[in-house]
Amino acid sequence: MLTSRQLLGAFAALTASLALFYPAGQSPHRSGGGESGGTSCPLGYGRRDDTDARLPSPHVPGYSDPFAFPLARVFANATIWTGDATIPFAEAMAVTDSGRVMAVGSRAAVVAAAGADAPVISLEGRHVIPGMQDAHLHLVSGGFRLTQLDLSKCAGKADFVAATKAAAESLDSNDGDGSTWLLGGGWDESRWDPPSFPDASWIAEALAETKFPERPVWVLRADAHAGLASLSALAAANVDETALDPPGGSIGRVAGTNRPNGLIRENAIGLITAAIPEPSDEQRIAAYRRAFRYLLSLGITSVSDFGDIDALAGSFRKGAAERVWRDFDILQSLDDSGELPLRVSAYAPLADWERVRDHAKRGFFEDGDTRGDGDGSLSRFRVAGCKAFLDGSLGARTAWFQDPYEDDPGNTGGPVCDVDEYEARVVAADAAGLQIATHAIGDAAVSAAARAAERAAAANGAVAANHDGGSVRFRVEHAQHMPLPVERSAGRLADVGALASVQPSHALLDAFAASGRLGARRARDGGYAFRSLVQRGVPLAFGTDWPIVADANPFFTMRAAVTRHEQNASDAARPWDDAQALTPRRALEAYTAGSARASGTAGLLGTLWRGAMADFAVLDKDPLGIASGTDLPRVLATYVDGACVFGEGPECARVGSDSDF
Repeated sequence: MLTSRQLLGAFAALTASLALFYPAGQSPHRSGGGESGGTSCPLGYGRRDDTDARLPSPHVPGYSDPFAFPLARVFANATIWTGDATIPFAEAMAVTDSGRVMAVGSRAAVVAAAGADAPVISLEGRHVIPGMQDAHLHLVSGGFRLTQLDLSKCAGKADFVAATKAAAESLDSNDGDGSTWLLGGGWDESRWDPPSFPDASWIAEALAETKFPERPVWVLRADAHAGLASLSALAAANVDETALDPPGGSIGRVAGTNRPNGLIRENAIGLITAAIPEPSDEQRIAAYRRAFRYLLSLGITSVSDFGDIDALAGSFRKGAAERVWRDFDILQSLDDSGELPLRVSAYAPLADWERVRDHAKRGFFEDGDTRGDGDGSLSRFRVAGCKAFLDGSLGARTAWFQDPYEDDPGNTGGPVCDVDEYEARVVAADAAGLQIATHAIGDAAVSAAARAAERAAAANGAVAANHDGGSVRFRVEHAQHMPLPVERSAGRLADVGALASVQPSHALLDAFAASGRLGARRARDGGYAFRSLVQRGVPLAFGTDWPIVADANPFFTMRAAVTRHEQNASDAARPWDDAQALTPRRALEAYTAGSARASGTAGLLGTLWRGAMADFAVLDKDPLGIASGTDLPRVLATYVDGACVFGEGPECARVGSDSDF
């Protein structure tokens, strides 16, 4: 137990050092709470001594007793990017045992604040950043995709057939009757030579010499807005010549006939996914754990999860969103049992409005309160709001545009929902205090999302102005192609306080198709207009849409935002306006503080400043140097709540096993 003299001495040291962390008049960020930290992960550089000692301070908020906080340990000899403009860089950081950042600054000042007895862990010149936050991905789908057929590297039909055949043969050895579906995705015909869509005959060719040539196969396009089904999969889904296109979707047909050719688009995808056997809860939990470990290995500590891709594809069909709510139960159970190693902000389907409304009335969306409960705890799972779809994708020519596609005259894409119904639900959800995230890729879809937000703001005024103590009311997911002129349409989003949740790596996927689909001017002037959005006051949050994008590496995404092309890309593969490029600092901000703002956790996450949660990643190189060189930063360790949950050191917790990949 510490003596009174020791307590007073520590308090005096902390008080005297505060001026080093805050200039006159500077207030700390709004704080919340933090979970129990557990064992640190010093990468083999040292270890922390466990202790129950406590030091007094009125300056560390979020605890029931403002004069008590857990003993801190110090991470020193590092280049720490704090994410705060006041002191953007520091060499040391003190973290409490309960998982909160206590102080940042020089080593001497931080040690003085933490107390002479605080253990010091040397990071030996490594770089430290706030935990990366993927603002848009699909957790369970990503976990499944890690073990499914990956067609993302195919360059054409030959690669497609070979990869599908190999995956089928792998299944053959463990499947007694050939009934197990072969699932996967990632194909992108715009990258092929020639760039033509596949059909079911490709799958038939791949399976012809396998043990079960009639095995059902379903593989999604890279954007998940189209997919290819084998003939047996079509039969299992009862999709034949008599099948009608559902609203907002289409069934590809053999030329001159009504026979399905295997190509399925948008809401018609739900016809196929409804026939696929449901994975068990155990299989879904295993998929989640694979996803957790993969993301933590990339320094990602928080995600905005938009649910099972297959469920979302059918979310406009009554009852098809059941698995989304089941997944909420799974994630909540993992959090309750202490098995959720990162933070998840999930989004319920707005299309399932009746259930969303009923859950909102019962306070369901208030679970996982980010303000904590007074003891420093912070739930790692919360349902943050609702997700809506307005359109499809550029690659599938289903994104909704004001003018026709350059390579498909007469086709403007179109909404995948009833727009009037969508607007009414946005107004109702906003009035209920729910954040609304709307998928909008084409310029007409972005305009429709802005119009719905304007209608909600006019109807509800300030009633729902600050959901969850600071999150934005309206998120526009993707916002890939802004209406021209961009400055005006960006200003429209800014006026309603909307945030753009964008995926810069999509620009690399679209580089091969954008000019052909839209024409050079529309692609260049309206596409991925990140800088214009920022300049007009629209906050940015970065994500990947994983597994739509096969690689969830945040540094790859950052580089895409900074360079706007792949490494060593030819001029022909650079349709995007370099004037819309961001600086590395802006890109890192969008992946940290920006994504925290998107999920309603600003001030708690996204920075390494006093009162924030101690979620951070240790890197082998400067993340602000991503534009130079070919090697991206490598994550050496990832911490959540001040505890190492992934890393090289012997004390780092292992999330899952190597066999999970």
